[in-house]
Amino acid sequence: MGRVISDKNQPLVYELDYQTAIEQVSKSAIYLLDAKCHVVSWNSGAQAIKGYSAEEVIGQLFFKFYPEQDQSAGKPMELLHQAVRKGSISEEGWRVRKDGTQFWAHIVTTALYDEQKKVTGFLKIVHNYSENKRLDNQRISLVETIQQQKKIINEQKVVIKNLQKRLVKTTKFSH
Repeated sequence: MGRVISDKNQPLVYELDYQTAIEQVSKSAIYLLDAKCHVVSWNSGAQAIKGYSAEEVIGQLFFKFYPEQDQSAGKPMELLHQAVRKGSISEEGWRVRKDGTQFWAHIVTTALYDEQKKVTGFLKIVHNYSENKRLDNQRISLVETIQQQKKIINEQKVVIKNLQKRLVKTTKFSH
């Protein structure tokens, strides 16, 4: 898996086998695209999050991971162009699993270059933030509900004040 590198002037350093390490990451999808947008590597996290095995997806275009409306709007290519311009980009959005269900994802896309600064591909790291999105939506819903309840309470306060005023006027005339 790795090897220990020894230099008498430096402390012992353990060199990791990065490919093996990346393959073992199960909570994050980590995969590479070539310069023509084909998937060329796929870790266990990608399989767990997206539902495709490496055999099913390697060699395929990565556009299938985006909802139809994003594909039609050219979003996948625009994000790659941004990564080329900036080196790396981070974004959140809906992505599609093999079974067609969608999940909310946080994605980091990094452009990869050769020595001549030519784009050779892209590294994509995807985290499933569906639970975060659900909790955020729930929080927003609760805030909206509280705001609606405050509005109703304030409206009721006005009604009660008006009734109290009428009652005071009515009581004055009866005495």
